[in-house]
Amino acid sequence: MSRQLSWFFVSLCLLASMPLSAARDVLEEPVSLRAEADLIKAVALTLQHAITTSEQFQGRSPALRKFADKELKKSRSRLQQLGKRIPEQVPPVRQLAIAPDNEQSYVRAMLRNHARLVELIEHGLGLPLSADIKHAMEALSSNAIAERAFLNKMEQS
Repeated sequence: MSRQLSWFFVSLCLLASMPLSAARDVLEEPVSLRAEADLIKAVALTLQHAITTSEQFQGRSPALRKFADKELKKSRSRLQQLGKRIPEQVPPVRQLAIAPDNEQSYVRAMLRNHARLVELIEHGLGLPLSADIKHAMEALSSNAIAERAFLNKMEQS
């Protein structure tokens, strides 16, 4: 009995020592937006999520493949621009809450991503932002809203 208990405690200790970040959902993490840098980091991480989701997409729909390819190019470009404004590197997203195994799961994942992006930007626009960051955030938001319309249409079909 004591042997089983010791294995239980060893297993429990190993489980407790595992990094929580391995199973985290970056779109559900709470964010404190107190300064421009906070907004940039949160938006950059959301863009990194879009990149990972689009890279892993395995669907065959030509319209969604084209969307995913465009999403990769745009998100990488925007991430590179925002990366110039923050000192640390944006970590890659390794764990996705919704794996983009097919068209339906990709659409759901990207709808979540774009909703989070719009939400972050809407809250962040209340902060004192430099003119170029404010302009970039407004452009990102309007683009995400337009893409959500496309994704909603794809979800209905």
